[in-house]
Amino acid sequence: MVRGKVSSKEQQNRGVDFKNKAEGRKLPPPKNVTNTEIKSKAIVLPEQSVASEKAGLSVSKKGLTLKELLQKTSHHNPKIRKGALIGVRDLFLKYPAELKLHKYAVMEKLRERISDNDKVFRETLYQLFKSVVFPSCKEDNHGPFISMMMAYIFNATTHLAVDVRLMAFKFFDLPVQHYPSFFSLYAEKILQNYEDILQKNQFYLQDMGKLKNALVGAVAM
Repeated sequence: MVRGKVSSKEQQNRGVDFKNKAEGRKLPPPKNVTNTEIKSKAIVLPEQSVASEKAGLSVSKKGLTLKELLQKTSHHNPKIRKGALIGVRDLFLKYPAELKLHKYAVMEKLRERISDNDKVFRETLYQLFKSVVFPSCKEDNHGPFISMMMAYIFNATTHLAVDVRLMAFKFFDLPVQHYPSFFSLYAEKILQNYEDILQKNQFYLQDMGKLKNALVGAVAM
């Protein structure tokens, strides 16, 4: 039986066959659809970043660079300041070239701590200068090196704290011991400060003995 011709009205009622229409081609996405595609990037963890920054640098037993250790010498906690000095000492003993390369930066930073308010820290700093820094730099051009230190030593000799003043004369003895010719350049200034201390009579008898011992080596030069 032959089916009759489909009227145009029936064709309109059927609607559009999207399946057949879309076959063979991809329909563009609607303009109001959010793109949910995620493009991933490499994630660098802080530990990895720090490790890469320190690659090839000399570090202390705790993995700190010289720059990091010097920064910690100004920490508000005296124990951390002292630990930083010990780290600096250990790093220089293991990598002597570090001190040769950075001696001026080291002196520029550590000279600020000559008047430190912690007695143990000052003694640790003194021992670092005495046993490591000065012996390692003795053969170098010492003029600028010593000059960088002297202003801070003289400042410490006028400090309000008795212990800081006494320690200042011990620090002064370091450049005199290693560079005796320098005493004549600073003798007048250091003796004036010594006289000022005596006139003000600010010390007990045992403190005067300590001060005398601190200066006797320098004056003998």
